[in-house]
Amino acid sequence: MSALLARSDFFRAPVLATARPAGFKEWQHFVVQGLGVRLLINFSLNNEVLAGDEVRLAPRVIVIAHDENWTGAIERFDGRALNVSADLGELTIGGNRMTITPDGYRVAIDLPDNGIRGELHFTSASRPFVVRNEPAGAGRVSWLFVPRLRADGWLRIGDREHRVDNDLAYHDHNWGRFRWGDDFGWTWGTILPTRPGDPWSMVSVHITDRRRLRSLSRSLYVWHHDEPAAIFRHAAVQARTHGLLDRAADCTLPPPMRLLLGGEVPGVPERIEITATRAGDKVHAEFRSRSYARLAQPSEVRLDRSTVLCEADGAVRASGTVNGEDFDFVGTGVFEFLHG
Repeated sequence: MSALLARSDFFRAPVLATARPAGFKEWQHFVVQGLGVRLLINFSLNNEVLAGDEVRLAPRVIVIAHDENWTGAIERFDGRALNVSADLGELTIGGNRMTITPDGYRVAIDLPDNGIRGELHFTSASRPFVVRNEPAGAGRVSWLFVPRLRADGWLRIGDREHRVDNDLAYHDHNWGRFRWGDDFGWTWGTILPTRPGDPWSMVSVHITDRRRLRSLSRSLYVWHHDEPAAIFRHAAVQARTHGLLDRAADCTLPPPMRLLLGGEVPGVPERIEITATRAGDKVHAEFRSRSYARLAQPSEVRLDRSTVLCEADGAVRASGTVNGEDFDFVGTGVFEFLHG
């Protein structure tokens, strides 16, 4: 499994963003789903088009945490603060570093202007899986995800320190060429059991048009221990949302974007039901939102719009039968809702 991870996960930007820079984006995303705490860490690279068709690679580091409420920061860096190692296995943005190791990932965070520091080690507990060239408006996006890892370390935000000790985590790595604000949206969810010994993990992805009226791609990935146990796609997956969470976002990042977005819109569903059936396998999962944070940036398509990512924490109940084995567990979920 370690050799497979090392072969599969590496940074694409030094090659792909140089060959065809316009619209290229890449990010590495980590979610720690510990007991009573959620930690999200994101290393992001976005090629921006300037006057005269000049293209600039803009690096960002995003850190948000939830125990009682969501809090955190987005920090943008000058391109000179960016370095990718020659073997494409390590990314440095200022004092922040993400290293792909034979058994997982090491992450160091240092955002002194926001009072955020931390060191985390993610050890892979499941095989990675790669999905290529899914639709994203007029562009395409690919991703690699590791549905289950073990996380150890610490993260300090202001005067609050979060300790991570063998907690379950999720990782995805995304890259492609598309424009934020184009005609697409997505719902992306990671589901992990509350009981560490429970062998089941799930990842749900639903790509739609911007208004969420037309489904472009639906998938539910089910892992048992470290192996994929079932993959449901398109018509085999149904997802229904119910209501809106009766709660405003805990925070909007960066804070000035709150003035443009208002206090309540867009929101997140109160509840999501996912049902999947194929060749004798069946899965039912229900996610109930508890709170969320908003990450916002100007649209790359229209000056009068913004692109908003809502990161929602919630509780999950999942049951079903896969490969003749019944399961029924409660767990945690972190779902991301992209609004263009």
